[in-house]
Amino acid sequence: MNALPVDITNITNQNDFLLLVEEMNRTHIPRALKRENKTVALLFPVGTTEYPHEKSAVEEALSLAGKWSDLPSDHMEEEFDRIRHQSKPTLPIELGL
Repeated sequence: MNALPVDITNITNQNDFLLLVEEMNRTHIPRALKRENKTVALLFPVGTTEYPHEKSAVEEALSLAGKWSDLPSDHMEEEFDRIRHQSKPTLPIELGL
């Protein structure tokens, strides 16, 4: 489930914000609060303990455990080294949401 983006630039009073919170709690969909096209906060319904993508990313990472267990360890190290040197460097990760 992705957080729905909401532009909060024009929220000028508490009632507008309360309507946003009530809608989020009714639909159970988190909101990404944005100002000037930049995410400034994430809003989650009560009972949500983590960002939905974090759990799936952790589960995906754990599912990779043992995938190369059939390779001898000396061959695995050589393979990692080959991959590292043949791959183009990636751009730095920007953490701004």
